[in-house]
Amino acid sequence: MTSLEPFTTMLDLEAGAIEPERKLTERRLGDLDGLFLEPVPAERAGEPAYTVSEIPAPVSGSNLLSSTTVLQPGRVGREFHMTKGHYHEVRDRAEIYVTLAGEGRLVMGTEDGRHQVEPMRRGTVNYVAGRWAHRSVNVGGEPLIFYAVYVADAGYDYGTIEEEGFPVVVLAGDSGPEVVPNPRYRK
Repeated sequence: MTSLEPFTTMLDLEAGAIEPERKLTERRLGDLDGLFLEPVPAERAGEPAYTVSEIPAPVSGSNLLSSTTVLQPGRVGREFHMTKGHYHEVRDRAEIYVTLAGEGRLVMGTEDGRHQVEPMRRGTVNYVAGRWAHRSVNVGGEPLIFYAVYVADAGYDYGTIEEEGFPVVVLAGDSGPEVVPNPRYRK
């Protein structure tokens, strides 16, 4: 068993910043190339896509990890900016998202091809059940900012999503965001 002393962290509810900053992961559009339906243009590869600020804790089934994600607005072709998306390595681990700002969609899928898409906007609390892959998509014109909490030993399985994709994608349509089947999805 890993013991941890209590601590306090400040969360800027408007910007999603965590103080003190402990672990920051930055992803650029080039890091997501191959996940979008269209290739990321070379001249856009260095553009910021999203940042994840983690509040780390020792990895165990008795600790919780949490983080904020700030997902920038924009599109590659008709597809909105998104996070890489992942399953948890420990498949039965659930996760909670609390949206602080912006407008998005939480795209979820199972290994047997089921999918669900839920809204994300200020005040929504999304529950991602165990065994569901999940990806956030920014469908608005401002950063999508959310706070996540999950069991510390959940881990990340990005590889399955990189190989198979999600059953659906979110595209810009004439009357707003459209959820359509992913032509590159491989079950």
